[in-house]
Amino acid sequence: MVRFFQKKIAMQFKQDTMGDVVESERQMILQGADCYGEYFINAMEFNNLLNNFIESVNDPSKFIAIAFIFQIRKYHSLALFSSVRRHHVQATMNMRYVIEAAQWAAFAMGNEEQEKFCRKDTNGIIYVDDRHEKTMYEWLDANFKLKADETRQLKKILSGGGSHSNIAYVFQNFEMKPFHDAGFKMSFFDSEDDYRIKTDLWFVANSAMGILDLFYGVNQQFQVFKLEEDFNIKFERLVEQNNRLKVEMMQTENFKKIEALRSSNL
Repeated sequence: MVRFFQKKIAMQFKQDTMGDVVESERQMILQGADCYGEYFINAMEFNNLLNNFIESVNDPSKFIAIAFIFQIRKYHSLALFSSVRRHHVQATMNMRYVIEAAQWAAFAMGNEEQEKFCRKDTNGIIYVDDRHEKTMYEWLDANFKLKADETRQLKKILSGGGSHSNIAYVFQNFEMKPFHDAGFKMSFFDSEDDYRIKTDLWFVANSAMGILDLFYGVNQQFQVFKLEEDFNIKFERLVEQNNRLKVEMMQTENFKKIEALRSSNL
């Protein structure tokens, strides 16, 4: 089992050609459990639960909700892959999409009228206006305030964590060479940072936990689908593991340094 306080052997992944990149990314995923231990396993198993938690659909009229859930499956998987393939910004952008799709999916579980989601112009082109988003957010606040606040906080974290371009992240795959060897060095992959990758994997898993909890609560009221039979057992086991990993992360020197900097800027 790989722990934060253990020294992990750095692995070199080729990137000279497009073929190198494709093979390197394949190896990063296949070696994910060996490199990042429970952080990778917890993220993978939460992703699997997110992909398979619905046993059957009870209310086909809520097909818009199911469509959004399929979008969540796709982009959550992409966020997981991006995390372990050392593409932090891509992982963050995918996770922002996941959170927004989850908000819409929850709204769609309680609302089926198409005009609440979009409008069509005279040519049949679909538009989503600010008023549609406002209606969705207001409904979530009115019916599921706690989870609405949680998803809003997640989006706030992601907005400051790489989903928008900023100077804090441009040096993850760029560096200047020493003065005697003037020039620049660019890497397709982010620089290897064990703490950041494990943090990304934990966040991917933790977000899935929050999304599944949201859907569980909304479904209790609207009965859109039937959950797989052992959903609660699987969910509780993964929650316990995710919480334990959070405690472990908070004991690292990296976390303590970040918290100290954050406190000093308050």
